[in-house]
Amino acid sequence: MNTLHLLNAGGPFSPVLAAEVREVTQEALARFAAELDLNGVDVVLGAGPFTIPETGVVGYAPNAFRVDLTVTPDSPAFQTLWRTEVPATLAHELHHVRRWRGPGYGETLLEALVSEGLAQQFEAGYRGEPPVYAQPTMNLAALWERAAPILHGKYDHAAWFFGSAEQALPRWGGYALGYELVRRFLAREGGDAAGHADTPASAFEGAW
Repeated sequence: MNTLHLLNAGGPFSPVLAAEVREVTQEALARFAAELDLNGVDVVLGAGPFTIPETGVVGYAPNAFRVDLTVTPDSPAFQTLWRTEVPATLAHELHHVRRWRGPGYGETLLEALVSEGLAQQFEAGYRGEPPVYAQPTMNLAALWERAAPILHGKYDHAAWFFGSAEQALPRWGGYALGYELVRRFLAREGGDAAGHADTPASAFEGAW
């Protein structure tokens, strides 16, 4: 069984919004869990200020059994987009949960690029388009050249995925790079993100 926990003791969600969010999220959880063959997942959804400004939503999958979703109910972006963004973010994080049960998220840059690329591809299957953080605002070929020498070693996750002015790395660079790497792999090998949830990251490197 998979369980949704809506945190609303302090009343950040109005009764109407709480009911609507619960219904939409529960339906999405049932759908994506079936597609990924997932059971035994707790999804914790609460309100908070620290979300993606463009969506009013953020997610995190810390392990193979839990997803945390945070939303900002008073954000104009959330109010406009939540019926898409909450399910899409859940799809992304549930794919991480599924991958945690196989090879894991990973510790190297290549492994992180693949894990995020697969999660975004799964998310895009629901959206019908890439998420905003997969849409490059940078030269991906040049970014891949920077990544190539350090794919199998230690790396600065925050800099590569959230950006660093000091290191001249763009915001969401790792997400866009991972999405494109996995897109190329799927175009060459076939299948989809759900079907490749257990595929080791090493299989993707040559797709570039």
